[in-house]
Amino acid sequence: MTQLILDTEGYNISLPESRKQGYLAYKEDLGTEVVMASGRIVKEVRGSVWRVSYQYGYFDDETKNAIIAACEKGRGQSITCGFLPPNSSGALTYRPFIVTDFQYPKFMWSRAGSAPVPLWGDFSVELREVTPSD
Repeated sequence: MTQLILDTEGYNISLPESRKQGYLAYKEDLGTEVVMASGRIVKEVRGSVWRVSYQYGYFDDETKNAIIAACEKGRGQSITCGFLPPNSSGALTYRPFIVTDFQYPKFMWSRAGSAPVPLWGDFSVELREVTPSD
């Protein structure tokens, strides 16, 4: 099942299904806390945005390059991404996101089989919706 597609209008990289709790999509309120004259603290909420966190390991060289290109593009401008909300029955939701953080994949050797195979692993990305959806 596809959980995340990065930059559907450019690089269009569909990421593999994350394992071991490596995918999280949740809503976050946008607002400020205001201290009233009486001392009470009031939170003024202007809307909520989707936040997506994704982790995965073991990409081949071609996939790694496409992922890095999409993430670097998302740092400088908004990119349209498809993500799987927690209340979805399998349909992706497409929204403009910015990349707030990503970790470059690390070079590794696999231990499967008789001959080691070079792989890229330990990749993570965090996305934030550009405009409030609520």
